Amino acid sequence: MKIPHPTDTTNRVSPSSAETGLEELTLEALRSVLSSRRRRAIIRYVLAADDSVTVKQLVRALSESENDPTFETTFLERCQRVHDSLSQTHLPKLEEYGIVEYERGAGRVSPAAHLLALEPYVGSTTAGKQSP
Repeated sequence: MKIPHPTDTTNRVSPSSAETGLEELTLEALRSVLSSRRRRAIIRYVLAADDSVTVKQLVRALSESENDPTFETTFLERCQRVHDSLSQTHLPKLEEYGIVEYERGAGRVSPAAHLLALEPYVGSTTAGKQSP
């Protein structure tokens, strides 16, 4: 799904959202982005970092937080699964909506125009501030 043209007001986020930078995201797009626990975690991590982070840092942080003792997988296997889902699904989607900039070749993720506007939707980043 593409971000609609700025003159299209169908299913827009409320007018007060213009102050937060969400005027270009439809409600459907916002729901889609925030529907994934991993995407919310990526947003929180990049917000907390206040700068660009490496994909490796994201993979490690998410892999550690997703440790499930009921699954018999090694940390390396978990990291590979997380890396695959980030690089193939989650980071491209966040980039498509202008939330992060994903530099595949450099393996870096940087804040983009709509990142700060999503902070109220993903929770506080200061309580569990990670160091990149």
